[in-house]
Amino acid sequence: MEKTTCLEVLKQGPYAWNSFLLDEGLQSACLSEANLGGADLRRVNLAQADLHLANLNGADLSLANLRGADLSLADLRGANLNGADLSLANLEGADMRGAKCTGVQLLGADLRRANFHDTDLRRANFANANLCGADLSGTRLIRANLLGADLGGADLTGVVMLEGRPAALHASA
Repeated sequence: MEKTTCLEVLKQGPYAWNSFLLDEGLQSACLSEANLGGADLRRVNLAQADLHLANLNGADLSLANLRGADLSLADLRGANLNGADLSLANLEGADMRGAKCTGVQLLGADLRRANFHDTDLRRANFANANLCGADLSGTRLIRANLLGADLGGADLTGVVMLEGRPAALHASA
């Protein structure tokens, strides 16, 4: 499917996009470098989509299916990802500053060098995720699952893991 057509349908909102996916039987979409800043993409199915370098600044992706999507170097500043599934997604170098990520699923995700500064990550599931070199400074990781996550070289300055209490965590290479 042509990138322009996919982008036009996606900008019509999640219902049009999900209906389009059912009709077309697409497994993934090529939306690299797409400008979807501020878009309403709640509950949209973008599993396996190519969103490399996409602008999703301020977009509402709550409860979206982004499982296995390529969001490397994407701009997700201020985006709403509450309850979204980003399991096995590639978010290497993504800018997630100030995003809302309560209850986000990031199982096995590639989050190397991602910037989560001042992001709400309460109840986020990072099981087996790669967070090497990620900036987690000032994040709220209250009730987050970090089981099996690789935090080598991650910046954990000012991370809050208990209600109202910054953690004294320091990751080393």
